[in-house]
Amino acid sequence: MVVTLSKVDLNLTAIKSLIPVRDKDAYKNLFGHVLIIGGNHAMGGATQMATMATVNSGAGLTTIATDSANLPAIHTVLPEAMIMDWTDVSAIQQMIEKVEVLLVGPGFGMDNLDLWQLIKTTIASSKHSLRIILDADALNLLAADLAEEDKTIQELLSPDNQHEIILTPHQGEWRRLSAGKVPADDQARVQNWVDQAGAILILKGSSTEIYVPNELVIYRNPGGNPGMATGGMGDTLAGMIAGLAGQLNKTADAVKLAVFLHSYIGDQLYEDHYVVLPSQISKRIPYTMKEISKKEI
Repeated sequence: MVVTLSKVDLNLTAIKSLIPVRDKDAYKNLFGHVLIIGGNHAMGGATQMATMATVNSGAGLTTIATDSANLPAIHTVLPEAMIMDWTDVSAIQQMIEKVEVLLVGPGFGMDNLDLWQLIKTTIASSKHSLRIILDADALNLLAADLAEEDKTIQELLSPDNQHEIILTPHQGEWRRLSAGKVPADDQARVQNWVDQAGAILILKGSSTEIYVPNELVIYRNPGGNPGMATGGMGDTLAGMIAGLAGQLNKTADAVKLAVFLHSYIGDQLYEDHYVVLPSQISKRIPYTMKEISKKEI
């Protein structure tokens, strides 16, 4: 049977309705606690950029588990975030059981296998529901697991279907995740892969596409520009998804909002910047969310 997929372009009108409205008596515990695990001794900046995006997207609380070499810099740059040494196994396990959103991957490195195994074991056995974003090196480590084990992503990470999983690959990471068997431009086969994986897929490219399990709609983001082709841009998007995932009822809505805002802000900056820096995008998130929410559309 041939499955027909419809395509919907993300636009300002649809996105405006997704921006959460905060009650006058709102407090931080209503807006999600995010744990970000990443940043080895050489790539602490990746975790800083992801965290900056999470905080500026409105997460109620943000905690970073990272290499101890990064702790002083993060204290200086991001006083809003809490930090912990990722060698403290017990603390990480306890924090995973405490938070609502988990982001793994920015600057994680491919040689941190013991920690990766700990994360997988903890979330797979947890009865606590999480929204889990896997980005960067976490995607490559997951791809290696899928190649070695005869298990699905859900069986590896969420055997009781207790978690929602979001994957954020660029084209190279997608080839590894799909074992080179599913071309990125074959949308029907990508949707079938997503249905079997049971995970939301953000397939990054010049026109990023969002696939949701068991939906017949592909959400396409037409925004973005060549000025955004710089290191840390994906870390920033992952952080935005994490920050918004704790605030919206539907995970797919948080993904759509983050993807649109990321490029929308980038396009505004590109009007008078030759290069758009990830940190510039993060700083403009709160302003842009307020601006869109007040727009007459």
